[in-house]
Amino acid sequence: MSRARLMAKPATILVVDDSPVNLQVLVRTLDGTGHRILAATNGISALQIAMRIKPDLILLDVMMPEMDGFEVCRRIKSDPAICDVAVIFLSALGDVGDKVAGLELGAVDYITKPIQAEEVLARVAAQLIRLQLEREVRQSRDSLDRELGAAAAMQRLILPRSFPSIGSLNFAAYYQTSRYVGGDYFDVIRLPENRCGILVADVSGHGAPSAIVMAMIRAAFHAYSQPAIHPAPVLRYLNEQFRFLWGTSMLATLAYSVIDESGRMSISCAGHPPPLLIRNAEVCEIVSESTIPLLLMEIADIPTTEHQLHPGDRLLFYTDGIIERENAAGEMYEVHGVQKSLSQSHHLESEELMKSLVKDLERFADGTEPNDDQTLLLVTL
Repeated sequence: MSRARLMAKPATILVVDDSPVNLQVLVRTLDGTGHRILAATNGISALQIAMRIKPDLILLDVMMPEMDGFEVCRRIKSDPAICDVAVIFLSALGDVGDKVAGLELGAVDYITKPIQAEEVLARVAAQLIRLQLEREVRQSRDSLDRELGAAAAMQRLILPRSFPSIGSLNFAAYYQTSRYVGGDYFDVIRLPENRCGILVADVSGHGAPSAIVMAMIRAAFHAYSQPAIHPAPVLRYLNEQFRFLWGTSMLATLAYSVIDESGRMSISCAGHPPPLLIRNAEVCEIVSESTIPLLLMEIADIPTTEHQLHPGDRLLFYTDGIIERENAAGEMYEVHGVQKSLSQSHHLESEELMKSLVKDLERFADGTEPNDDQTLLLVTL
């Protein structure tokens, strides 16, 4: 590594050695590199300087009185304020065991005495470049985190903040992306004659591409030019709006249902699981014919299924991130897990029932992070 490259990013280097001669040689070797050079003649002074200045790199002698280099390194790595300081050990010891012990304590390198100036410069340069790159990666990551956090906040703004008041119908929702942004989408719209339209969608994958398509689905849905009272035409319309994606690897499953206050329900599904019907303690899937997911190709025929719901019935719409949630053993929660939880908590109010289901899902996962977005939408008659 050239000296010009070293001087590009000035750093603070602390040199620690109980030998004045060695200390002078090290300081003279590093002089002129463009870095700030500090010196300490013992471990206690080194710790005091490190805590006050927080150098980027420490060249640390192993064999010192009062406090040896191993103990200095141990204390540095146990202090959160200075634990990321890079340590290179200096020692006349050539024993592999000593080198391994130093590296296990957190040192990044080892220089064996007698000191060779070119070796010192090369190893110092390598570690400073590594530190520089790590900082740049952290800065890029932090910047990306901020951007994705802002994107997640924006995405949540396009989800319903409240639900329409339609007769005795009641709604509750749970939405959680596996990352900052995701491809799940749900919506509830008011329709003529005291009806509501319920849309649940799941765009393949997760992350930025899925989130963009999810937002586009929302925009297309709200741009539908007539009341969305017939599910099949709505899904065909949405599919046509994404003709430009046909033949790509992107797809989306959707379920669209229209329900009125008397419980009359019509539903069309495009590759999406039908909702679960909760009637007292009985939980079963609503019967619904389905077609292939949208965004793949033209779909000429999308079936619609009719149902009559009863007062007190509940419908739970969900995305597959719920039933495919895994635990550490790789087992999935599955529809059976949802049904069992709902059967046990069916007597609870809507919000409490949702909380109970999510709690049971997290208990099942036992700390395993979700690998897909998760959406629940509960409708109570």
